[in-house]
Amino acid sequence: MKKKISVFILAICMTALFLIANGCSKTSDYKKLVSEFRSDIYIGTNEEYSVFASFSQKEYPYTADGNVGSMTNIFEIVLTAPQNTKGYTVTYFIGEKSYTSDLSFDSVKMVHYCSQSLEKPSADEITFTVSETNSETFTPVSITAKSVGGANILSLDDLLEKIVTSSDETAKSIFSDQKFSGELYVRLLYDNDKCFYYVGAIDKSGKITHMLCDATTGEVIATRK
Repeated sequence: MKKKISVFILAICMTALFLIANGCSKTSDYKKLVSEFRSDIYIGTNEEYSVFASFSQKEYPYTADGNVGSMTNIFEIVLTAPQNTKGYTVTYFIGEKSYTSDLSFDSVKMVHYCSQSLEKPSADEITFTVSETNSETFTPVSITAKSVGGANILSLDDLLEKIVTSSDETAKSIFSDQKFSGELYVRLLYDNDKCFYYVGAIDKSGKITHMLCDATTGEVIATRK
């Protein structure tokens, strides 16, 4: 009798280990399909000036074709300023290293922007000093931008595991039985003091399925094809 019980317990343990390993394998396989992962956002405002900065790992050159290309680290800065006819320069520190960039103007979004290839910042806040290009009279504006993420935000591995095992019908139709073989775009979003993850699944034909997930639980809360 004891032998039968031992065999039964062993069988349960082996099944549990198989399920865990299988789940990890799926998550690992899908992680290889991620061609963009925006993992952190910094937001700050000083009177009429505001900064939205983000760190991402994304393929370069950037093409939505269902295939994952070479990945690079990108730190992007978007400045909203009261005078869009002026040119601006931004200076900031990542660790002990100083960076200075001239901002370009996007006439469609009406913002000034730049990007820099660097490692992911570890600080909870970054101070940006905004100067007016080629101006000797402009007083530089200091903007402290704080990270909106934190310990409660799911990692990429945890997020993918939640989505792959989700009961949401759209998610199941994409990820069940490891059918999906395109590329995934995962972007951290921030709205009304809450973080979300946007997940875009692009198949080889270019068809995109959009999913919005809670960034702390991984729950799929909205989908669109």
